[in-house]
Amino acid sequence: MIIRELMKRFCIVIFAASLIFTSGCIPLLVGAGVVTGYSLSSDSATGNVRSEYRRLWDKCTRALERMEGEIIEAKESKGIIKANVSENSVTIRIDTINSETQRLKVSARKYLMPKPQFAQKVFLKITEDLK
Repeated sequence: MIIRELMKRFCIVIFAASLIFTSGCIPLLVGAGVVTGYSLSSDSATGNVRSEYRRLWDKCTRALERMEGEIIEAKESKGIIKANVSENSVTIRIDTINSETQRLKVSARKYLMPKPQFAQKVFLKITEDLK
């Protein structure tokens, strides 16, 4: 019985490790009111947000302004904002899932190197304004 339980646990650990190493990202799910959860990958934070498109767009631009970011390019019809924030190149992408839910993806790089923690910081700054 003990050996069977140990084998079961070992298989679960191996399976979880293989998912992490083959997908290239470590999912981090958080329930936060308007965010149904988000994942942190190698260079971005992505999550589904309960908000209308226009309201989320406005919150994204305001968050960048509050972080003293310089918006380089903004295409509202395509849902893309590119900005420089604290020497980081930030790209925000909004994709509509339905009229009340949007997928928000924030990517960040500094000197071509991925900065997932900075992307997470921008993502959380945007979503905390939606509460």
